[in-house]
Amino acid sequence: MSAGPAAASVLLAAAVVAAPPAGETADPGLVISIVGSSLSGDSCHLSFQVRNRLFADLSRFVADFTARSASGVEIGRGVFAAGRVRRLQPFQRVASFAVPAGDSAACRAVASVELDVQSCVLDGTGDVGVAYCENAFRSEGGDIRLELAGQVPDGPAEELLIEGLGITFSNLTRALAAAHGIRGTAKGLVVVAIPQPAAARGLREGDLVVEVDQERVPTLSDLVRQVSAARDRGQKSVLCMIVRDGERYWLVA
Repeated sequence: MSAGPAAASVLLAAAVVAAPPAGETADPGLVISIVGSSLSGDSCHLSFQVRNRLFADLSRFVADFTARSASGVEIGRGVFAAGRVRRLQPFQRVASFAVPAGDSAACRAVASVELDVQSCVLDGTGDVGVAYCENAFRSEGGDIRLELAGQVPDGPAEELLIEGLGITFSNLTRALAAAHGIRGTAKGLVVVAIPQPAAARGLREGDLVVEVDQERVPTLSDLVRQVSAARDRGQKSVLCMIVRDGERYWLVA
């Protein structure tokens, strides 16, 4: 995801330099949490805390972020960028996004933030790549839940046949993501069986369906609700946004 017009410039705060807490080296990884939020004018400020438990200092870390409400509605977008984050030294920085002037409720409504890592550089190694940081990423505590945009839940697949479409869908799992090369979103449903004539409508096995009739469908129950609503409106088809080979398409099913 990229920062949209609502994105505000990142505000820099001084690094917090202190002795690493006991047990800081126990679990390696890049640990990020959001430890507070505040409103100033037309900007909502999120306080990110980073603990670098990797093998070297982090010299650059950049991620686009999307702030969402408890129901998943997007509230705003911004960019979180950290310069040097020394190994085992707690670090804090503030990043912001725009809200309507004086709308403190919008800032208070932030329940989760998605990070989409854009750049990750470690001292002595150069750009280790986004995948490295994604694999090392961990979220711990904090006032606001933090997720990685490309992180896929590890759990069993649950399948559901939508008889009106003749298509079987599954929740997204790590096994399905690996099997179909799905990356970049954890909010969608995978097409796992699509017999004729439904296949002629353009959907394929392995497609990730993220929206139906312009509403998100992160769960099977969301999909059932959208298809049922379409039937109630007398629709004979639904408009699907899918992700295939990393690209987004609109298809009618």
